[in-house]
Amino acid sequence: MNKILLFLFSIVYASIGAQSLTQSFNEPAIGEVDKNYSLDTSAYTSGLPTAVTGSNVTWDFSKLEGKFPVIFDSIVAPSAAPGASNHPSASYAQKRGNIISFFKSSSSPQQTEFLGAYSPALTITFTNSAIVATYPVNYGYSSSDVVSGSFKWNSYSGGCNGNITVTADGIGTLIFPNGATFQNVLRLRSVEQVTMNTGIPVGNINQSIYSYYVPGKKYPILTIQYQRYEAIVGTPTITALAYGNFDYFTVAGVHEESGLGTIKVFPNPFTDYLTIEMTEFSGVEYIFYNPLGALVFTGSRTDNLPVAQLPVGVYLLEIRTKSGSAYRRVVRQ
Repeated sequence: MNKILLFLFSIVYASIGAQSLTQSFNEPAIGEVDKNYSLDTSAYTSGLPTAVTGSNVTWDFSKLEGKFPVIFDSIVAPSAAPGASNHPSASYAQKRGNIISFFKSSSSPQQTEFLGAYSPALTITFTNSAIVATYPVNYGYSSSDVVSGSFKWNSYSGGCNGNITVTADGIGTLIFPNGATFQNVLRLRSVEQVTMNTGIPVGNINQSIYSYYVPGKKYPILTIQYQRYEAIVGTPTITALAYGNFDYFTVAGVHEESGLGTIKVFPNPFTDYLTIEMTEFSGVEYIFYNPLGALVFTGSRTDNLPVAQLPVGVYLLEIRTKSGSAYRRVVRQ
């Protein structure tokens, strides 16, 4: 359940760009696709620098690494999405896998509202929707709104209520891996709290989302999400996720660590053949992706892979076994 809830508000921040944020430029449009890598944050043993706020600040994310595969968020017409009947006023919907979030765009006043979400396990419908952006948005922007409605989670159903607060609390320089530096970056912080009840409280979700935007780009280049889900019984679940826009975290920066033991891939760069040496060969599959995340070649041989048909370039090789997957950056020259 918590994975679904974590996603509910994530599209909100695709509707906000950088500097002076306008509805005409920054709001998502039907037919668009936002692509992001999950990010490995293990190098930040003391935590990510999300506490940095103010003007002329610096956020150092140079130790982040992309993790494959790419995550796709598609902006679709509400009528084409499951659960649309619960949100007749929706202007657009976002689809990530089997999770759909619905939004309403208003011109007077210029604002974006979150109406609710649908998945096979969980449906949330806000009768008092969440206003997530009132345009224009600049550094120093602050907005708070109360939300309420109903939910259905598997065999449970009842009411839900809470609030959402959005602030543009930072502007400055953002440092990415490989020396990439971005100036005039706007940081938005959103804090959401939702309580679900069936006559008595059955769960609380508290979430903070940090989104970083560069001038002239519609979607954030970095998004960090923290969520705490606490049921009336049981241990609270805490989740932390980071996503980096695929324009900036290409295959060349993907994390290579694996839990499959020693793996040797050679020669690299390669030309006509690629040799893989490892301890586990039963049921092994080799999958090659291009920098945009598209599958371009698969194989199952345990000696030399015939990869001469691949165009010259950089690839991500996934070595998939029954025990899990390992990843290697490889180059055909």
